[in-house]
Amino acid sequence: MTDKPTKAANGTVKLSAAAPNVEITPAATATAPAPRVVGGNVDMPAGESIKKAAFIDRVIARGDLKKRDAKPAIEAALAELADLLAAGEELVLPPMGKIKAVKVKELTEGAQMLTLKLRTMKDGAGLGAGSATDAQNAKSGVAKAGDAS
Repeated sequence: MTDKPTKAANGTVKLSAAAPNVEITPAATATAPAPRVVGGNVDMPAGESIKKAAFIDRVIARGDLKKRDAKPAIEAALAELADLLAAGEELVLPPMGKIKAVKVKELTEGAQMLTLKLRTMKDGAGLGAGSATDAQNAKSGVAKAGDAS
């Protein structure tokens, strides 16, 4: 094809499309890296339902605390967690991880249904006493049970 117009016998000019000059460089032919699959979604098995009284008992047993001292603090912490999540705040709670509400549905009588997203920490998430938990406590400044300092 030519880039110059041609003249027909009746005097009309016929134009043709100009072909662009394209240079292909090695960077243009490079392929994108293959996507990396981190992990697929897996359904969690339904676990046991833990009531507040049983939760408080577990915390007391884990922390070697007196119930009269621990119960008001635990209840206050749970109330504050509920208020913060309902207000749309994002909480970063080592060693548990980062938790936030991603959906809110208003129910009857002022109740709400919150859909929460929890991103666990790399080390020590959900683990009991051990080196990973001790390392997290050292980072957050939390003393181990029995420490006098």
